[in-house]
Amino acid sequence: MKRQARSNPRAPSRGRGIIRYEGLLDSLEALLVDQDLEEIGLYQIAEHARVPHASVYHFFPTKEAAFLALAQRYVSEIRALQKHRPVPPEALRSWQDFLAQELREAIGFFRVTPQAMKLFLGRFGGMETWRAEIAQNTSAAQLLFRRLNSAFHLPFIRDIETKLLTFIEVVDAVLGISYVRDGEITDEAVEEAHRASVAYCRLFLPDQLELREDVVERLARGEPVFLDTQDGACCP
Repeated sequence: MKRQARSNPRAPSRGRGIIRYEGLLDSLEALLVDQDLEEIGLYQIAEHARVPHASVYHFFPTKEAAFLALAQRYVSEIRALQKHRPVPPEALRSWQDFLAQELREAIGFFRVTPQAMKLFLGRFGGMETWRAEIAQNTSAAQLLFRRLNSAFHLPFIRDIETKLLTFIEVVDAVLGISYVRDGEITDEAVEEAHRASVAYCRLFLPDQLELREDVVERLARGEPVFLDTQDGACCP
């Protein structure tokens, strides 16, 4: 049997365990308002939640596991927003405009949830945590492919998952510079992240992509366009 990585949270599936798990994440989120990642440990989470230290360790073998669990919650919240929010028509003029809109939505979430910005751009943990972050971004790359592919006719692109993972890492790197240097994500950094990521995507995407027929029809009728946000691999 494959041993679970120590940076992985032990998420419960039902009952009181879910309530306790979410309560601990609420405490971690509250701590992140005023404290840096390095200042928070399992003891601080337990103290804030007013539970025994062992209760925290049951779900989170390390503090990195707790950070990852909160990051996963934020990803779920972003997906829920995307599921219930139609894509603006102007974002469907081209894949470049679509990627710009996806970036704006992520930045909007970060700006109203600065704890999420800390987690995603604050760079915590070692190699094991970094592997967990890559797995998380791989899932995000799969979702991006499904949304892009449900809007546009994409050509066959070999290893598209890895390419879109690289796209996400490029964006994170540029935004991370601004976060570390300026303590926030500046408008200039958002624009630079978009330029850098589009330049990379032009290595495997043509400048023009056709919208899918059902999207064209919905736009012509003035209907909202919702795109795929379901989990699952992006390629057969």
